[in-house]
Amino acid sequence: MNKKIRTENKSFVWEKGEKFTAHGINMVCKDKAKDYIGDYTVEDFRFLKENGFNLIRLGVIWDGAEPEPGKYDEGYFKKLDRIIDMAAAESIPVFLDMHQDLYGVVFEDGAPEWATVTDDEEHIRTGLWSESYLLSAAVQHAFDNFWKNVPAPDGKGIRDHYRELWKFIAKRYAKNPYVIGYDLMNEPFPGSDGAKIFETIMNIAGEGGMANLEDEAKIGELISYIAPITAAFETEILTPFYSEVAAAIREEDPDTIIMLESNYFANAAIPTALSPAKDKDGREIPNQAYVPHGYDILVDTEDYGAGGFERVGFIFQTLFEGAERVGLPVIIGEWGCYPNASAAEKAQAEFLLGLFKERGIGNVYFDFSHIKDGGILETLKKMR
Repeated sequence: MNKKIRTENKSFVWEKGEKFTAHGINMVCKDKAKDYIGDYTVEDFRFLKENGFNLIRLGVIWDGAEPEPGKYDEGYFKKLDRIIDMAAAESIPVFLDMHQDLYGVVFEDGAPEWATVTDDEEHIRTGLWSESYLLSAAVQHAFDNFWKNVPAPDGKGIRDHYRELWKFIAKRYAKNPYVIGYDLMNEPFPGSDGAKIFETIMNIAGEGGMANLEDEAKIGELISYIAPITAAFETEILTPFYSEVAAAIREEDPDTIIMLESNYFANAAIPTALSPAKDKDGREIPNQAYVPHGYDILVDTEDYGAGGFERVGFIFQTLFEGAERVGLPVIIGEWGCYPNASAAEKAQAEFLLGLFKERGIGNVYFDFSHIKDGGILETLKKMR
C-alpha cells in the first residue's frame, strides 16, 4: 500500500516522489468528557486546506483507546476514523500521536487509571500544570513503573499493554494511505530523575526562577548538569523501548513512518542522546523519523507573551544539532502555542518559521484550538 508520504534518505516525499515539507497543525483533544474526540467538522478541514496546512498530528489517548486492560474501544476508533476520513477528503495526511501530559488521566491526560501505579506517593499540582512533572512524586513514580513494566490488574506488564495497543493500531491503519506516521509517545519523561533535575534548575536559576535563565552561561551550566541524566534515560530506557514498540508495529505494518520523540527536557535545549530504533539483530528499522518539540521555557506562564529571540533561538539550534546526530528525517512535531498571540509572540513565531525555512525543516504548530481566532494564523501563512 502506497502511503501519501514516506521517507527517502533524510527527507520526506509525497507518494510520487516530490519533496514534502510539513506545514502542519496539531489536533489533540484531551477532554475525557468528550471521549477525547474533538468537535471537528468538514468545514474545519476545508479551512485547513484553504490556509495551506498539509499535515495533521492527530492525538490518540490511551485511556480512550484501551479503557480496560486488553479491551480496545471500537467506538473510540471509529470516531478517530471519521476524523481521518475528513482530513483525507481534503487530501491532508495525518500521523497518530499517542499523547500524554503528566503521564495519565489521574493527573492530566494519557494513560488510563488501571495503568497508573504511583506507589501511593503524593501528587502535587500548582497553577502551572507542567510543574507537576518536576514536583509530583506520584507522576514521577507512575512513569518509573511504566518503564519498569510493572503488572497491570490483569497481571500483564503496563508497558506490554502499551506495545500491544500500538500493534493493534498498526494493523488497523496499515492499509490507510492517509495515516502516514505513528508518533510513539508524546514527550517521554524519565520519572524520578525529574526531582533531581528540578533541584538543579532551581539552584542555577536562583531567586529569579525560570525567567532568570536568559544568560547563556547559566543555560550552559544547567545543560552540563542535566544532560548526563537525560542521556542515560534515552540510551538505557527510551531507545530500547522505541525499538520494542517499533518491532511490534513492523509485524503488522511495513510502510508507515515510525516517529520518535526525544525526552521531555529536550524541549528546552537539553541535548538528545536518542538513537534510531533497531530490530532484535541490531539493524536500524526502516522508515523512521525524528519529531522533536521545542518551546521557550516560559511557555504557559504569564511571561510567555514577552516573546524574544535569544533563548528560543538557542533552544532550536540545540534541537537542530540533535537532529543531525539522530540522523533521521526531521519534522518539528510541536512548537508555538500562542493562543492569544501578542505582537512579541508573532515576531517570535516569524523568527522561528524563518529558522525552519532556512533549514528546510517542516513543522506542526500547536494547536488547532486557537488557530481561527488567536491571531497567529496570518503569521503562519505568510511564512509558507
